[in-house]
Amino acid sequence: MKHINKLDMEPWQFILYEVDGSDWIVDFPYSPLSYVDASMSIKLSEEEKLQAKENRQYLIEFSEKLRNNHKAFLERALDFNISIRYKELSQSA
Repeated sequence: MKHINKLDMEPWQFILYEVDGSDWIVDFPYSPLSYVDASMSIKLSEEEKLQAKENRQYLIEFSEKLRNNHKAFLERALDFNISIRYKELSQSA
């Protein structure tokens, strides 16, 4: 992961990043418990990427689905937080 560009964001819904000029990874905030805030980074499939390009609302709806049932998305969750990686790369530049 050499280059991360922030493409779009909707507060409390998502932050969309492009990684190394091809992959799209989205950071979605959610609450696994009523008193805990967390975020989940998910790499979009090519089909999801196309839908997001055509209609930004797709990512907002994706975010709502994830927040309503985050356990259904755990298997897609990356083992790192893309927002933290973005900040680390920004600071080292």
